[in-house]
Amino acid sequence: MRYTYTAAWAVVGGGALQEESQLTVPASSESAQFILTRDPDTLLARVDEASALGLLMFMGGYENFQTALASVIEEIKAERNKKIAAKTVLVFQTHGEIDTSVKEPLREFDTFVGCFDAVDKNSVRQLHQTNIETMKVAVAFESDPPSRFAYLTDGIHLLNDSGKPVYSFTPSMNLELFRSTPLSEEATNRIRDRYTALNQANDIDSVYRLFSQMAEYGTDRLKAFLLGWAALEILIAKSFKSYEQQPTLRELFLARIKDVMKDKYRLTDKFIAVTAVLFPSIDDAEAQKNYEDFRKLKNLRNSISHGEAFSEKDLPVHELAALLRKYVVARLNTDAPTRGGLGQ
Repeated sequence: MRYTYTAAWAVVGGGALQEESQLTVPASSESAQFILTRDPDTLLARVDEASALGLLMFMGGYENFQTALASVIEEIKAERNKKIAAKTVLVFQTHGEIDTSVKEPLREFDTFVGCFDAVDKNSVRQLHQTNIETMKVAVAFESDPPSRFAYLTDGIHLLNDSGKPVYSFTPSMNLELFRSTPLSEEATNRIRDRYTALNQANDIDSVYRLFSQMAEYGTDRLKAFLLGWAALEILIAKSFKSYEQQPTLRELFLARIKDVMKDKYRLTDKFIAVTAVLFPSIDDAEAQKNYEDFRKLKNLRNSISHGEAFSEKDLPVHELAALLRKYVVARLNTDAPTRGGLGQ
């Protein structure tokens, strides 16, 4: 099936275009083009429509679909325009053919189709990543000092045999959809107790500072991921050092690590040992999942530091935050059992 991939970034600190100007920059292939513009709304119309449809499909609760769709699209455009201000926008658009799997359930509307998991979007992004990065450098070096780029949006849509756009969605934490939970009096008490415990755990105050910065809304995904990983690495290292010296926990600690420790302690070894202390009753399946989650995050962090390609949009920031939360809460509960638990 034919696909179109579109992505856009605001050029920060670069040369400014006139308000009505639009420049097409020659690209490295006939099927792709880069455009510098002050008004990207027309170029991003399909991306905006897909984003709005995704929100409506997941959230529901609207009375008139077309009215709701148009309203959400306008909100998306307005929010993007705030980010753009007077900046020039770099838009990348490319076309190609790709294997797809359009399955039920799907919804067909008058002018487009919505479905789930029809295309591997990450593979499409990676296919064009080198081309995009090369153009970013070319644009950035037009200014002295070089420009920077603020990610705005990206999206992929397909065209079916009848010429209708097909928007594919993959349910994920990365959709920035959060489940709100009511705050009860019990929750308020847990927050108060957790705050007290956090203030008393002075040896890992840097973990809280890094997590707070990571959680700041609007922080770019790469920065959030790196902050979160630094927090998790510090938490594991300091917990390992603390529990290694505590006689009451030493037997459990040594039983878990005696087969993996040598002359030097690797970070993954420390993670296994700390898991044994923080979760003494954990079953093997959950312990293995924690380890696999940690290992994947560590491998991704290493690949980024070695300059390997990655998709910032798909960095597992929420998964990292969830693992960090789990271990911080367990650390507080382990170090303060007299509190009766601080909640999970």
